Amino acid sequence: MKKIKSLITLLLVISMVFSSCGFSMAQGKDTDSKSNVVVIDGVKYKGYKGPVQGEIKYKEGRPANQNSKVYKASGDIESPYHVDLVVTTDFGHKKIYAKNVGLVKDEVGMEVLFRNLDIQTAYGGGFVNAINGIESKFTFYTGKNRKKQDWFYWVNGILAPVGIAEYRPSPDDVIWWDYHDWSITMFAPAVIGSYPQPFKNGFWGKNPGTVIMYTDGYKDEAEKLKASLIKQGVKKIDLAAYNPKALEKPKKYYILLGTWNKLAKKSKLMKDINRKNKLIGTYVKFEGGKLKALDFKGKTISSYDHAGAIYAYAAGIGSVNPIWMVTGTDDEWVNKALDVLINKPKSIDRYFSAVISKNGIENVPYVH
Repeated sequence: MKKIKSLITLLLVISMVFSSCGFSMAQGKDTDSKSNVVVIDGVKYKGYKGPVQGEIKYKEGRPANQNSKVYKASGDIESPYHVDLVVTTDFGHKKIYAKNVGLVKDEVGMEVLFRNLDIQTAYGGGFVNAINGIESKFTFYTGKNRKKQDWFYWVNGILAPVGIAEYRPSPDDVIWWDYHDWSITMFAPAVIGSYPQPFKNGFWGKNPGTVIMYTDGYKDEAEKLKASLIKQGVKKIDLAAYNPKALEKPKKYYILLGTWNKLAKKSKLMKDINRKNKLIGTYVKFEGGKLKALDFKGKTISSYDHAGAIYAYAAGIGSVNPIWMVTGTDDEWVNKALDVLINKPKSIDRYFSAVISKNGIENVPYVH
């Protein structure tokens, strides 16, 4: 009898410990089955069925398809929090999906994908191998069938340095997935197609602030860009005369405003960006007084005597303070590029980089 009492006491103690440590499934969560509403930490979510993600242990030598799992979209939820979920292919040239969807506070980004897209995971469940049937041509392929074509994702225009199963989105983030060839450009650390991000929200809940740097004669234009960004909800903006040294180890987001010749004149960094172009995910090149727009292999497809460009650079994956260039061959085309940001910002949605010319506003790199 004493043994039975002792066992009961032990079970009660274990139950109390687990409850106090948060292992109780009900802690912080209430469900109204009639209205399909779940309350988590005081926040109401309608249609939320709980987290989906479950890790599949990766085993060396096991057939590839046994190291993966396919999840069908379970459906969006009603929530006071939202993110923009964007899916494209070919460097943003083809749209697959673009919607403002519900977010559960503090959940990982993979859960957002599971609710809204058909997802195949790999490598233990943390790697997105396929979206809506468009799959990596690298993960499960061998020999001549294996190609460097995969999914990559950016949050607010910044290439995420962690997998989507680890990243916890903030409300109003833009999560953009693109499927493309990476045989030439392994990573494009920064893209412009989520503007006014990252200047509005920052990255991973942190916003270091924005500095608009202008070359001689562009102070008034910098003021106009600042006013436009403020209207779009950007809060921390400074203006400064162009100083190339400040760009060597950027602590903030920078937008550079001026002709290419003035930006490059005293800046080794600008010259390096121009020279490396396709290798670092920028597809604009200034050479011989012309602006050259490139394809994803770095080949010049269009060459202009007079044109402008908007593109972004970051030092590599994990570098989360990008530098944007609003530039051109001459003053007229710098101002036309600036006009895109101020008056036509939607025209660069889902663009990796933009070239502004007599032909209009084009997304580069070209793919065909």
